[in-house]
Amino acid sequence: MQNRFMSGMIAGGIIGATTGMYAYKRMSPRQRKMMMKRGRKMIKGAVNMIDMVQSMNMLR
Repeated sequence: MQNRFMSGMIAGGIIGATTGMYAYKRMSPRQRKMMMKRGRKMIKGAVNMIDMVQSMNMLR
Protein backbone atom coordinates (compact mmCIF):
# COMPACT_ATOMS: atom_id res chain seq x y z
CA MET A 1 0.00 0.00 0.00
CA GLN A 2 2.85 2.38 0.82
CA ASN A 3 4.32 1.80 -2.65
CA ARG A 4 1.04 2.82 -4.31
CA PHE A 5 0.89 5.92 -2.12
CA MET A 6 4.40 6.99 -3.13
CA SER A 7 3.65 6.35 -6.81
CA GLY A 8 0.52 8.49 -6.54
CA MET A 9 2.41 11.27 -4.77
CA ILE A 10 5.11 11.32 -7.46
CA ALA A 11 2.58 11.23 -10.31
CA GLY A 12 0.53 13.99 -8.66
CA GLY A 13 3.63 16.11 -8.19
CA ILE A 14 4.60 15.76 -11.85
CA ILE A 15 1.09 16.60 -13.04
CA GLY A 16 0.90 19.58 -10.67
CA ALA A 17 4.28 20.93 -11.79
CA THR A 18 3.33 20.57 -15.46
CA THR A 19 0.01 22.36 -14.92
CA GLY A 20 1.73 25.10 -12.94
CA MET A 21 4.29 25.70 -15.69
CA TYR A 22 1.53 25.90 -18.31
CA ALA A 23 -0.44 28.39 -16.22
CA TYR A 24 2.71 30.45 -15.51
CA LYS A 25 3.51 30.74 -19.23
CA ARG A 26 0.01 32.04 -19.97
CA MET A 27 0.20 34.82 -17.34
CA SER A 28 1.02 38.42 -18.06
CA PRO A 29 4.35 39.77 -16.68
CA ARG A 30 2.46 41.66 -13.98
CA GLN A 31 0.62 38.51 -12.86
CA ARG A 32 3.92 36.56 -12.84
CA LYS A 33 5.54 39.14 -10.60
CA MET A 34 2.60 39.06 -8.20
CA MET A 35 2.62 35.24 -8.16
CA MET A 36 6.35 35.10 -7.43
CA LYS A 37 5.90 37.55 -4.56
CA ARG A 38 3.05 35.44 -3.15
CA GLY A 39 5.10 32.27 -3.54
CA ARG A 40 8.06 33.72 -1.67
CA LYS A 41 5.74 34.77 1.14
CA MET A 42 4.28 31.25 1.38
CA ILE A 43 7.72 29.62 1.42
CA LYS A 44 8.90 31.95 4.19
CA GLY A 45 5.79 31.08 6.21
CA ALA A 46 6.36 27.35 5.73
CA VAL A 47 10.02 27.62 6.76
CA ASN A 48 9.06 29.59 9.88
CA MET A 49 6.44 26.96 10.75
CA ILE A 50 8.97 24.13 10.36
CA ASP A 51 11.51 26.01 12.50
CA MET A 52 8.89 26.56 15.20
CA VAL A 53 7.93 22.87 15.28
CA GLN A 54 11.57 21.80 15.43
CA SER A 55 12.30 24.20 18.28
CA MET A 56 9.28 22.83 20.19
CA ASN A 57 10.67 19.29 19.81
CA MET A 58 14.04 20.46 21.15
CA LEU A 59 12.40 21.58 24.39
CA ARG A 60 11.22 18.06 25.21
